[in-house]
Amino acid sequence: MMVLKNAILALLVLAGINSMAQDKFEIAGHLSAVKDEKKVILTYVNSEGKNVSDSTVLRDGRFHISGMTAFGNKAQLLFTPMGQNSANKNGGADYQSFYLERGNYRVNGTDNVANASITGTSAQADFNEFNLLSKELLKQFKDITQRFSKVYYAKVKDTVAIQAIQAEARPVHAKIERVLDSFIFSHPDSYVALDLILENKSMVIDPATFGKYYNPLSKRVLESFNGQRLTSKYEKAQQIALGKSVDFSQPDVNGNLFKLSSLKGKYVLVDFWASWCVPCRAENPHLLKAYRELKDKNFEIVSVSLDDDRAAWLKAVKQDGLPWLQVSELKGFKTDVAVRYGISAIPQNFLINPAGIIVAKDLRGEQVNQKIASFIK
Repeated sequence: MMVLKNAILALLVLAGINSMAQDKFEIAGHLSAVKDEKKVILTYVNSEGKNVSDSTVLRDGRFHISGMTAFGNKAQLLFTPMGQNSANKNGGADYQSFYLERGNYRVNGTDNVANASITGTSAQADFNEFNLLSKELLKQFKDITQRFSKVYYAKVKDTVAIQAIQAEARPVHAKIERVLDSFIFSHPDSYVALDLILENKSMVIDPATFGKYYNPLSKRVLESFNGQRLTSKYEKAQQIALGKSVDFSQPDVNGNLFKLSSLKGKYVLVDFWASWCVPCRAENPHLLKAYRELKDKNFEIVSVSLDDDRAAWLKAVKQDGLPWLQVSELKGFKTDVAVRYGISAIPQNFLINPAGIIVAKDLRGEQVNQKIASFIK
């Protein structure tokens, strides 16, 4: 009898754990002006952290869909004519992103879901709040970006127009950053704030300053799928913080294994780049100037390419005239050293001293030679 009781107790405990890991949601919608049947596709994160899609049908302007998720994650509702899976016949998609978590949702609109009201949970309330704060600024910045792209990618570049648009963009971008920071710092227990940090503040993490975003976040949001991703990125970035020692191995252009510590005793700039990365290629002339001025002063550069195409990699090395050490696994961002150190955006670089300790990071621009020279004794 005791064995049976223990077994039942164990089952109850396991059932409790499983129920905590699965959060049920229900969505009820009404589009008052839609009379035709439409397919409703919900794309969301399930209770296992995987991206999945479920569907139902809008009839007489109403639909209902339910399922299981975990934590709070961005989801999407997409409406299409019956028989289609992604967009309506005129090529435009009718969709809206929102935050899905445990709870009941109401979707209320007239003739489309894009402009419908989606309400129901605290995460969605946060999302609606942020959208209200940032909508006009983001619209303004999008307009500036579109005008910039037309001028920048024109056959004949108008440098005066490019500089004028860049000058116009700076104060708008600064306002967006202030709105982002204000929302993040005032919502430490919000899945929306967590995602804003992940999407806007963590492409290149500086461990010396990132703590102001990470540390206030609540345990609840850090335990989520995206919270775990952010923690992992932060921990990886801390491995290449100032004062840390680093070492790695990568194959060179001849396939021979190069080890960073083989250059111990020199100042070494480790530069992450790729042939397809326009900002990286723009930095190469500055690095070339630094190399020519400092190569006889106990200085070396090691470029770690995040290419996956050998021919493109070597062509870029030749075109840019890069005489220093070139290494790559040709695995893109899945390169071992990039994964280990959380390199998810380029260009990035760090300078190590003769003891193999990082003394500077992300040195760029016309004065990069002077910045590097200031460390060399």
